[in-house]
Amino acid sequence: MKSQKFFYIFVPFKIAQGCASVLLPLLIVELGGKAKEVGIVLGLYTAVSMFGTVFWGKISDKFKKRKTCILIGFLGTFLSYLLLSMASNLYEVILIQTFFALFIAAEIPVTTVYILRSTNKFYWDDAIGKFNKIGGWAWVTGLGIGAITLFFVSIQNLFLLNSFVSAISLILGFKYLKQKPIHINRRTFKLRLTQIVERTKYIPNYLIHLPAIRITGNKKVNSFLISTFLILMASSLICTPIVPYLKILGAGSSLCFFAGFMHSSASAFMYRRTGKEIYKKGTLKTLKYGILSRAVLSLLMAILIIYKEIAVGIIILYALLGITWSYILIPSFSYMSKTSKKNREGGAFGTFNFFYSLGLLTGNF
Repeated sequence: MKSQKFFYIFVPFKIAQGCASVLLPLLIVELGGKAKEVGIVLGLYTAVSMFGTVFWGKISDKFKKRKTCILIGFLGTFLSYLLLSMASNLYEVILIQTFFALFIAAEIPVTTVYILRSTNKFYWDDAIGKFNKIGGWAWVTGLGIGAITLFFVSIQNLFLLNSFVSAISLILGFKYLKQKPIHINRRTFKLRLTQIVERTKYIPNYLIHLPAIRITGNKKVNSFLISTFLILMASSLICTPIVPYLKILGAGSSLCFFAGFMHSSASAFMYRRTGKEIYKKGTLKTLKYGILSRAVLSLLMAILIIYKEIAVGIIILYALLGITWSYILIPSFSYMSKTSKKNREGGAFGTFNFFYSLGLLTGNF
C-alpha cells in the first residue's frame, strides 16, 4: 500500500533509540554511576514519559495536529542525544533525560492514531502489524550498529552519531508527513495481539489507550492487574542493571550491545509466534508458561550474578528472557481484551497501561 511508505520515515528514529537503549547505561557507568544510578535515570524518564503521553494525547486530540506531535518527538530525541554527547557528569545526564522525556513522549500516543488516519479501515490490523514489525527490527539494527561502531568511536561520539541519525526522521517527517484530521473513537479500538512492543527501553512503542487509574469491579481482573505490576517491577529489576553487571564482570561495551541485540531479537522474533501459541493452548496457559519460565531463568541469572560467573552465561540467559517476555506481554493483552466490557475496552487498557508503567517505574527505582 502506497499510504504505508511513510512507515519508513520512523526507521532512523527507531535505529537511534535502539542503539541508545544500551548506550545510555554505558554512558552512566563511564561517568561513575552504577546500577542504582541507571535505575534512577530510567525511572525518572519513565515517570515523565508516562504522564507526557497523556498530555500530548489530549493536545493532539484537541488541536488535531498529529504531524506536529510526531515531529516534536523526533526533535526531542535529536536534541537529547546531541546534549548527551556533551554530558560530562551524571547530573547533566539526569537533567537531559528527565527534561526531554516530556518532548520525546509526544510521539508515543500519536503515531498509531496517525497510522489509522492514513489507512483504509479494513487494513488497520495489517498496517499496525507492519509498522511495529519495521520498528522492532529497526531497534534491533540500532543495537547491532552500536555494537560494531563502539570498536571505533567513543560513547559520546556515538551519541552524536545517533542524534544525526534521528535527525533524518525529523527532516523526512517534516517534508512527507501530512496532517490527518479524521476522528477515531479510541474506546472502540482493539489492540492487535501480534504487536511488537518496544520500550525506550521501558515505554511501549505506541499507545492508543491513555492511562487511567480506575480499578475494575472484577476481582479476577484486579488480581491480574496487581500481578502485572509485580511482573513488570521484577522485569525492570532484572533488565535495568544488566549493563552495569556485565561491566563489573569485565565485559566490553560491544559485548553489552550484543546482549541487548540478542534480547531484543528474541522478543521481536517470538511475538507473532506467541499469538499462534495462544490460539492453540489458550491465554492463561500460555501466560503461566511465560511467568514460570521467566522465574526460573531469573533465578539462574541471579545465581550467576551473585557468584560473578562469566558474562557469556548471563548474556545467554538474558536472550532467553527476551523469549519469555513475549509469552507474558501478548497473553496479557489477550486477557484484557477478553475480560473487557463491550465499548469499555479503552478504559480497561488504560488501567492496564497504568499498572504496566507503574511496575516499570517502581522497578527502576
